Amino acid sequence: MSVLKGRGNLLTIHHSALGSRPTDDRTGGATTNTDSGVAALVATVMDEVADASAVMDWAEDEIARAIRRHSDHADALYHSFGLIRPRDIGPGMGSEFVYRSHAAELLGRVAAGADTRPATAAELCLVCCEASLRTPMHGPTAGVYFRMWLRAFPDRPITPGQADEQVHYEKLYGTQIDDLERTLRQKAADPRRQFRDIDCPGKHYGIRVACRYATTPPVPAPAVVDPAIANGRAAR
Repeated sequence: MSVLKGRGNLLTIHHSALGSRPTDDRTGGATTNTDSGVAALVATVMDEVADASAVMDWAEDEIARAIRRHSDHADALYHSFGLIRPRDIGPGMGSEFVYRSHAAELLGRVAAGADTRPATAAELCLVCCEASLRTPMHGPTAGVYFRMWLRAFPDRPITPGQADEQVHYEKLYGTQIDDLERTLRQKAADPRRQFRDIDCPGKHYGIRVACRYATTPPVPAPAVVDPAIANGRAAR
């Protein structure tokens, strides 16, 4: 298994301000000066896009990490490669930090036995990213974008104060953000992203294992016999 060790360079973060705090206008129609913040999120997502081979390495690495976290579900996680293939919902999925968040969330659902079809937080960030290129985002729409960003990429805030800004969005539009998040997760869901019949030959990474999805019982490894004992038996 090839495992990506990680790139040394970090994505360029555009430190433009998220704008002034939202006004206490609960209609959602008031301008909240979030355009600069949304633009920064878009720029960050698009800053680094890798090729397909790199994405495969990230997938293998995330599966290995998930197996270490949830060893009781190692078989299901090993066979989850098809579930974490990047979707064609924008080039941002080719950015390492975006893809890894997406894969980690799905693998966490596999371990928990949860539905893998609804959109991940990373996918919703890409959906919002695309939408923001067409129309300004304010109120609960911007709030769900920032919420998903902090959930998907907690270690990559656009500005040091982004979490504080989100607190104000949650206070003003929390219920609307909840509803919009549920709606978007379902609308952006992938109905094909679920386990199908698994045909396992009883080997993982070329090693014979007792996988619960194996189509044939695993063949036990031959017993290792001490040559001295074997010679002694032969001499009897």
